[in-house]
Amino acid sequence: MIIYRFPRSRSLKVLWTLEELGVAYDSVKVDLLTANKNSESPHPFGKVPYLVDGDISISETLAICIFICEKYSGESLYPSALLEKSLVNTWISFAITDLESCVWGLLKQLLFIPEDKRNSAIVSELRDEVYKVITQIKIDPHKKWIASDTFSLADIFMSQTLQWAKYCGIELDEPINTYLEKTINRRSYQIASERNDA
Repeated sequence: MIIYRFPRSRSLKVLWTLEELGVAYDSVKVDLLTANKNSESPHPFGKVPYLVDGDISISETLAICIFICEKYSGESLYPSALLEKSLVNTWISFAITDLESCVWGLLKQLLFIPEDKRNSAIVSELRDEVYKVITQIKIDPHKKWIASDTFSLADIFMSQTLQWAKYCGIELDEPINTYLEKTINRRSYQIASERNDA
């Protein structure tokens, strides 16, 4: 299994999933910033992450993570029982739609647009939207993790997006920040992050 990756990108979620399950894999760093034919992703649009596993190729982060869980019996991360799966899916859906859409918009403004060319009104609007969405996150003190007492894909998807929010200067309230710190203190995260950013 080969994962095409880029530092601090969504490919971290894939490597984190693999590390959680103890699955062996190879990874290839793709140069997304220059037209380097020697380090391109085979993704149809040159993006990451991208998985190649024998004759199977998958190009979307969530699809890749679910494939890995289903292939390697990763029910702890992505349960098969309908109730547990519905809770995990609810948080994943929130992470990749409501939360990531505004956080990614803000991140692009702050990282890829020079400060003298940024539209301050757009930045302010996106920042307000991020805070509005984050107020919808309620950490249940009776659960160990975001969806249940078991660490899952929901935690992987939520926590990376919350990290992006922090990179943008968004302040998280104490329960959310405590939750985030707990996720990124996992050994699996630390290994995946090191490998993804190498």
